[in-house]
Amino acid sequence: MPILHPHFATLIWLGYVALAAWAWYNHRNPANSGRPYRHTPAHWLLGGLLLIHAPLAFFPLASTLPHFGAREALALLTWVAVLIFWVAAWPIRLDGLQTILLPVAAFSLGIGLLVPAGHATPWLISPLMQAHFAIAMLAYGFLAVAAGLAVLMRLADHELHHPSRGLLHQLPPLLALERLLFSTLSLGFTLLTATLATGAIFAEELFGHSLILNHKIVFSLAAWTVFGALLWGRQTRGWRGRIAVNWTLAGFTLLLLAYIGSRFVLDAVLHR
Repeated sequence: MPILHPHFATLIWLGYVALAAWAWYNHRNPANSGRPYRHTPAHWLLGGLLLIHAPLAFFPLASTLPHFGAREALALLTWVAVLIFWVAAWPIRLDGLQTILLPVAAFSLGIGLLVPAGHATPWLISPLMQAHFAIAMLAYGFLAVAAGLAVLMRLADHELHHPSRGLLHQLPPLLALERLLFSTLSLGFTLLTATLATGAIFAEELFGHSLILNHKIVFSLAAWTVFGALLWGRQTRGWRGRIAVNWTLAGFTLLLLAYIGSRFVLDAVLHR
């Protein structure tokens, strides 16, 4: 297994802490009002941090016997979610999302520093499962961004009813956030559907039996149902606003419990 310096993860965590603090400072500074985040030095520094973060996200998977657990899941999911934001921020103005996403990224990596490294996962050697795993991580990433947009929508709704000149007045328009939320949700839901389908198909081919209905599968199916119902309600009943926010956050919470929650209990609490 490739070895990284023991303090490498700590340095990356400190980088996210610094950029999160900078994002909040810039967002509160009136002099930066109206300047797109993608045009600030912070956005370029975030791109550099993503390059440095990549080995932490992928080295545990780059050996002949991959290792994966709660720590590795947090590092990889954080990298994917932040990368999606960084790339999407070029064609789309996502100002405000960095004030949510970067602190959450710093928090997630901080939690990862506190749990032990994951155990060997020989099933990841299979190209089929690697494809399934890649689709799953993309689904998690897009749905994590959707959850961040849902939080921003809640803040924007509060700002609409309680105007101020504080942090929230620079948020994008509520309708723009809502359109972006459902676009991101649609893509994330499609990838989650592909994740569940490939998981069922590849389990049969690799292990000779269908998927076992454990807590991970139950939570994943529950999250898929919540996201699917929300998208259906949007198309047929015009669901929006607080319904969209609450259902998005509920679905993403279930998705976190499906894997990261269970891995955290196994790795940090039960040590197995």
